[in-house]
This record gives sequence, structure tokens and C-alpha cells, in this order.
Amino acid sequence: MLGERSAAACAVTSARGRLQLGWTGSNMRLNVASSGDGRDLEGKQTFRHRSYALVSDSMSSQGSTMSSSRTVPLAPALAGSQGELTMGWTGTDGRLNVWRLGRGEAGHAVLGERSRQAPSLAAWGGQVTLAWIGRDAHLNVAYAQGGAFTPAFRWDDTSRTAPAVCMRNRDVVVAWTGTDGHLNLAWSTGGRFLPPVRLPETSGRAPALCAAAQAAVLAWTGTDGHINLLSLWPGAAGRPLRLDATTRHAPALCAHGPDVVLVWTGTDARINLTRVRPIA
Repeated sequence: MLGERSAAACAVTSARGRLQLGWTGSNMRLNVASSGDGRDLEGKQTFRHRSYALVSDSMSSQGSTMSSSRTVPLAPALAGSQGELTMGWTGTDGRLNVWRLGRGEAGHAVLGERSRQAPSLAAWGGQVTLAWIGRDAHLNVAYAQGGAFTPAFRWDDTSRTAPAVCMRNRDVVVAWTGTDGHLNLAWSTGGRFLPPVRLPETSGRAPALCAAAQAAVLAWTGTDGHINLLSLWPGAAGRPLRLDATTRHAPALCAHGPDVVLVWTGTDARINLTRVRPIA
């Protein structure tokens, strides 16, 4: 259990030989820190950028309708490759942001695409993959190779929560929670995605993904609040593992050395971290 607190889900990646964690503080500002041992955070940076969405609620009573709005904090996304750390987030205006942190302000790009959810990032070599849910609830994926992102590829699939993305070499794996609550997974091979697979597992939150050895590891928060893990291969899956840990948010995953690192925001808002071995 780390000393920091988060108002939303966390982000984690491995870069520069260290674990890199990102989170949204109670003031909605984005934070990044690193850890060499998985126990203590160092070099914390708090940015001026904030990430949240305004959600409108309505309630009918005795023939009249009352409306209110609330602020929902959104998690950042992190991806590390070739020693470079990239952060993504949804701005307070709904526009997607991608920042290659090592390049200073010159590495910050505000994209034209908008979302009401947090985006997801993955990196391999010099390529960065960005996935997000558009304002029409459709899944979108775009790529960048050192420069600007390609035009978005809009999928027919829809979701009410953020997607997850990871890269295995140059192949991409995308996961999302469907509008029916079932988890879905799509693999690319040779630059083309295979038909999506609808899993029997369900969640009300966004999933998390990472590539480990020859598998992809999927994590999600079950409808009972417990975190679950599952190893996946194209056309095959292991046995789900239900952990004792609980959260009200989505978990985060990354591969770090021989282990998979799992990070989540506890029910007390404290950031938690543990290492697990990929599941056969």
C-alpha cells in the first residue's frame, strides 16, 4: 500500500527500468511518480492539467424532473517504450491529450477527438497506440509512429467505460466492457484485427491489459468489487483468478521483468501495488 491517494483508477507502466505510476488526485490534477522497488514512490510530479467529466443526473418526483451535475474524476493512461514515458488523458473540455513527457511542452499534443471516458495507451518500439470511447460510445483506435496520430479507426463495438490496449511486438490487443456488461477482446495479427471475442466474464468497470511473455493478461473488477485476472492467447484462455483485493474502480496492469504488476485504488482511496506471476 503506497502513501498516495487517487480519486479514480490508476495507471502503471514500466519505463527507464522503473515502475511508473500515474493517478488523478483529489484536486483532479494529474500526477506521475516512479518506483524502483514497488514499495516507495519517488520523483512525484503534479501537473497543472486536470482530468474529469461533468455528468448530468436527472430524477423525477411528483410529476417534476430535477437535474443536477457532478464531477467524475478520470484516470490518466501511461505507456513506456525505448526509455520514453507517454501520458494520455481526457481534458476538462473532453478532448484527448497525449504527452511525451521527456520532450517537455513540445511533446504535448491536444487531439481533435473527444471522449467522456479516459483513454488507453500502449507502446512498442517507436509506435504508440491510442484507444478511446467516442462520444457516440463507439470504440476508436489510432496509431502514431514518432509523430502525429493516424485518423481514428472507428469500430462498430460500443462501451460505456474506457477501453484497454496493449502491444505484443507490433500486434495490438484491445479489451472493453460491452454495454451488456460482458468483457470483449480483439487481437490484431499482421496489422489486421481478428473478429472480437465476447467473454463470459462481466464487469461494470473498464478492464486492464498487458502483454507478458506469450500471453496477454486481462484484469477487471467483478460485479462483487473483487479484482480478477485471466491469461489469454489468440483463441484460448486460462482459468480466471479471483483476488481478495477489492476496488470501486478499474485496476491497472503492466509487465515488469518476469512479473506482472497490478495496481488499484483501494476502497479507502489509497494506491495499492502487488506483483503476480503470469497465470498458466
